[in-house]
Amino acid sequence: MLTRRHIRIKVMQALFAYYQGESLDRNRSLNGLNDSINAIYVLYLYELRMFWQFHRFLEERLEIETQKQFPLQPRIDRIKQLLDLPFMDALVQDEGVIAAWEQHRIFWGETVDVLRNAFFIFWSTELESGWVDSSEELSDQDGVLWFKRFYREAIANNESIHSHYEDVSMHWADDLDAAQMMAVQTLQNAKRGKPLLVNLFKDASDEAFGPTLFLKCMNAHDEFMDRIIGKADKWDYERLAPVERCLMEIALTEIVQFPEVPIKVSINEAIELAKQYSSEKSPGFINGLIDAIVGDLKKEGRIQKIGRGLIE
Repeated sequence: MLTRRHIRIKVMQALFAYYQGESLDRNRSLNGLNDSINAIYVLYLYELRMFWQFHRFLEERLEIETQKQFPLQPRIDRIKQLLDLPFMDALVQDEGVIAAWEQHRIFWGETVDVLRNAFFIFWSTELESGWVDSSEELSDQDGVLWFKRFYREAIANNESIHSHYEDVSMHWADDLDAAQMMAVQTLQNAKRGKPLLVNLFKDASDEAFGPTLFLKCMNAHDEFMDRIIGKADKWDYERLAPVERCLMEIALTEIVQFPEVPIKVSINEAIELAKQYSSEKSPGFINGLIDAIVGDLKKEGRIQKIGRGLIE
């Protein structure tokens, strides 16, 4: 499921697109934000579809090995053991997963060769290591560990697969970590006999967080930009990249409008995202500006926090 940091990234991207776009249509931008967040779930389903494709690949390997003139029985047994693993069967037979694939039309189609190439490379490495030809009995735990290694080495860091994703959506490069974490959780669920599909959001509060933050940011935009200009001279403000302005706007909006979010969390999130999306000096500059504005907001009684975020 998504973390709030990832939701903040999507809000930052939506604000950037809104302020840089020619059409300031809030409803269209809000719909774009929701579509962008929901697209992460589609990416997650594509990751799960790889498991099904790999299962098919192993079935093909088994057929090839059994039809050889001099078949290697340990290799045949090992492939059968992999195919018979309970969690492997669950990954390809789960009705909920299959229904989700059909609903979102998740098929690799003509691009399946990208996957097959990754599978062949990994399989060749396993053959060279001798693991595939081992006569040792494969336990369920060993099978899970091997499958996780396959996902890590053949899929998760595969540049060709990443390139394909970027062709589908310019934002999927940022979304891949979240989708992969959800895919790993699905592996854990399959291992433990739990429902496979992972929810996109932890709860209703997280689901509402992105759209609510986006709208509140736009409503407070003029005020916070004026405050930023007041703390930074005109020259420094003009030097601020649009992404940096969006990050400060998000942090200040959270600080004033979200009483359940601690001030330190909002500031730290802005700093961490600045490290990822802006220049080397941005985190320190953003931290100083936000801190100065928060001081004023506290004096004005504008910040009212509850629980662990209570102002000291």
